Amino acid sequence: MNQLKDVNEQRAMLDAIKEIGEELSKMDDARDQIKEIINATSDALDVEKSLIRKVAKLYHKKNVASFENETSVIKDLYKQITTI
Repeated sequence: MNQLKDVNEQRAMLDAIKEIGEELSKMDDARDQIKEIINATSDALDVEKSLIRKVAKLYHKKNVASFENETSVIKDLYKQITTI
């Protein structure tokens, strides 16, 4: 069903699209701000930007235990294939 039945549905769709657009703009602004924070922190502390980004994601998602487990599995697998 891709056809909007009447003017009310068309307005509802347009309102939803406008709201989504506003939220996407906020996300763009947030991404820009995050990038600026990462750049400033990297410059001030001489820490690689990629490390700051990864630590921030771990902090945000609160999944350090999962990350540590995955890292351990990856290390073990790497050792297995490089010691042939």
